[in-house]
Amino acid sequence: MHALGQLGTIDDYHWDTLQPRLSNAGYCVRETDGEFRHSSIKETLLRFIGVVFVLSSLVQWSFPDANFVGNPMMSKSLLSIAFALIGMAAYRFAMKGHRAEIHFDAKSRTIVLAALNRRDQQKGARKLPLRDITSIYVRRTDMASGKAALRIRLKSGGSEITALRGDLTEVEAVHALLCSKVRKAQNS
Repeated sequence: MHALGQLGTIDDYHWDTLQPRLSNAGYCVRETDGEFRHSSIKETLLRFIGVVFVLSSLVQWSFPDANFVGNPMMSKSLLSIAFALIGMAAYRFAMKGHRAEIHFDAKSRTIVLAALNRRDQQKGARKLPLRDITSIYVRRTDMASGKAALRIRLKSGGSEITALRGDLTEVEAVHALLCSKVRKAQNS
């Protein structure tokens, strides 16, 4: 039985907002696609807007020169550059991923945070050694009713990291499991 099953949370509980998965060196929990569907819609819309801006940078070259004030070549060039940069920035932001995934590897004593795009591809993973973590806690105050976030506070004193979002009971179950596994890894 894997780590999440040891607490009885896999077999005894129906997961709605979080999805536990098996992992070779520990376990993995990710936000489900259905609960955070707004993220997928936002990603698709931003990608579309980015493509439209990049195409707009090309289309404006077909307009007559009389529509531009001053030097038409300079105006068209600057508009092309601005539209292309805005489009590429919007597309890149959309592709970075907006759902979270957390891996705990007991052997290497690290927590890996990754962002997932709508195709469940990892975009930007961050490894956090246990020695760099001050605390892991559940935050309820800024989330909608019944929702919570699993937060990680680092020793460096920087901003806190939101590792997962989901239903309060599910986030608390993952928190309890993660804390027990971290204690076991630190004591061994």
